[in-house]
Amino acid sequence: MDKEAILAQLKKDEGFSAKSFWDFKQWTWGYGTKAPSGPGLLISVEDAEVELSKHVDGTIKAFDKIFAGVEMNEVRQHALVNMIYNLGAAGVLNFHNTLAAIKRGDWKAAAANARQSLWYKQITKRAERICKELERGVILNGV
Repeated sequence: MDKEAILAQLKKDEGFSAKSFWDFKQWTWGYGTKAPSGPGLLISVEDAEVELSKHVDGTIKAFDKIFAGVEMNEVRQHALVNMIYNLGAAGVLNFHNTLAAIKRGDWKAAAANARQSLWYKQITKRAERICKELERGVILNGV
Protein backbone atom coordinates (compact mmCIF):
# COMPACT_ATOMS: atom_id res chain seq x y z
CA MET A 1 0.00 0.00 0.00
CA ASP A 2 1.39 3.39 -1.02
CA LYS A 3 1.00 5.64 2.02
CA GLU A 4 2.26 8.72 0.14
CA ALA A 5 -0.45 8.28 -2.50
CA ILE A 6 -3.08 7.93 0.23
CA LEU A 7 -1.81 11.07 1.98
CA ALA A 8 -1.92 13.04 -1.28
CA GLN A 9 -5.49 11.91 -2.04
CA LEU A 10 -6.70 12.68 1.48
CA LYS A 11 -5.13 16.15 1.37
CA LYS A 12 -7.04 16.78 -1.83
CA ASP A 13 -10.31 15.30 -0.54
CA GLU A 14 -10.23 16.85 2.92
CA GLY A 15 -8.69 20.19 2.07
CA PHE A 16 -6.83 22.15 4.72
CA SER A 17 -8.35 24.26 7.46
CA ALA A 18 -6.01 26.03 9.86
CA LYS A 19 -9.01 26.90 12.07
CA SER A 20 -11.04 24.32 13.96
CA PHE A 21 -14.69 23.94 12.95
CA TRP A 22 -17.64 21.73 13.86
CA ASP A 23 -17.95 18.79 11.45
CA PHE A 24 -20.92 16.50 12.11
CA LYS A 25 -19.88 14.96 15.47
CA GLN A 26 -16.59 16.61 16.44
CA TRP A 27 -14.31 19.62 16.15
CA THR A 28 -12.09 19.22 13.11
CA TRP A 29 -9.04 20.99 11.70
CA GLY A 30 -6.05 20.46 9.46
CA TYR A 31 -6.79 17.69 6.97
CA GLY A 32 -9.96 16.42 8.61
CA THR A 33 -8.42 15.31 11.91
CA LYS A 34 -9.97 15.73 15.32
CA ALA A 35 -9.27 19.09 16.93
CA PRO A 36 -9.46 20.04 20.60
CA SER A 37 -12.89 21.33 21.62
CA GLY A 38 -13.69 24.85 20.58
CA PRO A 39 -14.07 27.01 17.50
CA GLY A 40 -11.28 28.93 15.84
CA LEU A 41 -8.30 27.07 17.32
CA LEU A 42 -5.31 27.09 14.96
CA ILE A 43 -3.02 24.40 13.57
CA SER A 44 -0.04 24.88 11.26
CA VAL A 45 0.31 23.01 7.97
CA GLU A 46 3.32 21.17 9.37
CA ASP A 47 1.48 20.01 12.50
CA ALA A 48 -1.57 19.09 10.41
CA GLU A 49 0.61 16.91 8.18
CA VAL A 50 1.99 15.11 11.23
CA GLU A 51 -1.56 14.51 12.52
CA LEU A 52 -2.70 13.34 9.09
CA SER A 53 0.18 10.85 8.85
CA LYS A 54 -0.54 9.43 12.31
CA HIS A 55 -4.25 9.16 11.56
CA VAL A 56 -3.53 7.40 8.25
CA ASP A 57 -1.29 4.90 10.08
CA GLY A 58 -4.24 4.05 12.35
CA THR A 59 -6.60 3.94 9.39
CA ILE A 60 -4.34 1.48 7.55
CA LYS A 61 -4.25 -0.73 10.67
CA ALA A 62 -8.06 -0.65 10.76
CA PHE A 63 -8.16 -1.53 7.05
CA ASP A 64 -5.81 -4.48 7.66
CA LYS A 65 -8.07 -5.77 10.43
CA ILE A 66 -11.39 -5.29 8.59
CA PHE A 67 -10.17 -6.71 5.28
CA ALA A 68 -7.71 -9.38 6.48
CA GLY A 69 -7.53 -12.13 3.88
CA VAL A 70 -9.49 -10.22 1.23
CA GLU A 71 -7.69 -10.07 -2.12
CA MET A 72 -7.83 -6.68 -3.85
CA ASN A 73 -5.61 -4.41 -5.87
CA GLU A 74 -3.96 -1.27 -4.52
CA VAL A 75 -6.56 1.08 -6.03
CA ARG A 76 -9.33 -0.64 -4.08
CA GLN A 77 -7.18 -0.70 -0.95
CA HIS A 78 -6.66 3.07 -1.21
CA ALA A 79 -10.37 3.68 -1.85
CA LEU A 80 -11.31 1.73 1.26
CA VAL A 81 -8.64 3.44 3.38
CA ASN A 82 -10.09 6.77 2.20
CA MET A 83 -13.57 5.60 3.20
CA ILE A 84 -12.36 4.45 6.63
CA TYR A 85 -10.54 7.76 7.13
CA ASN A 86 -13.76 9.62 6.39
CA LEU A 87 -16.19 7.41 8.34
CA GLY A 88 -14.00 5.76 10.93
CA ALA A 89 -13.69 1.99 11.26
CA ALA A 90 -16.92 1.76 13.24
CA GLY A 91 -18.77 3.63 10.51
CA VAL A 92 -17.46 1.34 7.77
CA LEU A 93 -18.38 -1.73 9.82
CA ASN A 94 -22.03 -0.61 9.55
CA PHE A 95 -21.89 -1.16 5.77
CA HIS A 96 -22.92 -4.82 6.16
CA ASN A 97 -24.01 -5.47 2.57
CA THR A 98 -21.05 -3.58 1.11
CA LEU A 99 -18.61 -5.51 3.30
CA ALA A 100 -20.22 -8.83 2.39
CA ALA A 101 -19.92 -7.99 -1.32
CA ILE A 102 -16.26 -6.99 -0.90
CA LYS A 103 -15.46 -10.21 0.93
CA ARG A 104 -16.93 -12.27 -1.92
CA GLY A 105 -15.16 -10.12 -4.55
CA ASP A 106 -18.35 -8.64 -6.01
CA TRP A 107 -17.08 -5.11 -6.54
CA LYS A 108 -20.11 -3.99 -8.56
CA ALA A 109 -22.46 -4.92 -5.71
CA ALA A 110 -20.11 -3.36 -3.16
CA ALA A 111 -20.22 -0.03 -4.99
CA ALA A 112 -23.99 -0.25 -5.55
CA ASN A 113 -24.59 -0.87 -1.84
CA ALA A 114 -22.29 1.99 -0.80
CA ARG A 115 -24.26 4.31 -3.10
CA GLN A 116 -27.38 3.60 -1.03
CA SER A 117 -25.85 5.03 2.15
CA LEU A 118 -26.22 8.35 3.96
CA TRP A 119 -22.44 8.73 3.58
CA TYR A 120 -22.85 8.73 -0.20
CA LYS A 121 -25.65 11.30 -0.05
CA GLN A 122 -23.58 13.59 2.18
CA ILE A 123 -20.34 13.62 0.18
CA THR A 124 -21.51 12.50 -3.23
CA LYS A 125 -18.58 13.62 -5.42
CA ARG A 126 -15.88 12.01 -3.27
CA ALA A 127 -18.07 9.01 -2.51
CA GLU A 128 -18.84 8.47 -6.20
CA ARG A 129 -15.15 8.49 -7.05
CA ILE A 130 -14.50 5.97 -4.29
CA CYS A 131 -17.38 3.78 -5.48
CA LYS A 132 -16.13 3.88 -9.08
CA GLU A 133 -12.63 2.98 -7.92
CA LEU A 134 -14.04 0.04 -5.95
CA GLU A 135 -16.14 -1.07 -8.89
CA ARG A 136 -13.51 -0.67 -11.62
CA GLY A 137 -10.28 -1.14 -9.68
CA VAL A 138 -8.62 1.78 -11.49
CA ILE A 139 -7.65 5.27 -10.30
CA LEU A 140 -10.13 7.97 -11.27
CA ASN A 141 -8.51 11.37 -10.86
CA GLY A 142 -10.79 14.35 -11.22
CA VAL A 143 -14.04 12.33 -11.16
